[in-house]
Amino acid sequence: MPLYYFNIQDGRSHSSDTEGTEYTGVHEAQVDAIRMLVAIARDEWPDGRANHLVVQISDENHQPVMEAKIDCAVTIFDTATKHNTGASR
Repeated sequence: MPLYYFNIQDGRSHSSDTEGTEYTGVHEAQVDAIRMLVAIARDEWPDGRANHLVVQISDENHQPVMEAKIDCAVTIFDTATKHNTGASR
């Protein structure tokens, strides 16, 4: 089975996969990359530590074959002012 490497960037750091993982093909590796992005986002975004994540998959020759990205932006609006305005009417 082919070996694939997953390199992760979170906007602050880069983590290189030195061991690799065997998959039946690139589609199976792609599915895992997406699962990885979701798991990392779940862990990192609630406290605002990351807003841009990239997982790059490379083949056995360390040549890139796929890249999956996810971005997140959170805007908090001042709802207290809006509620206070509505209550004074």
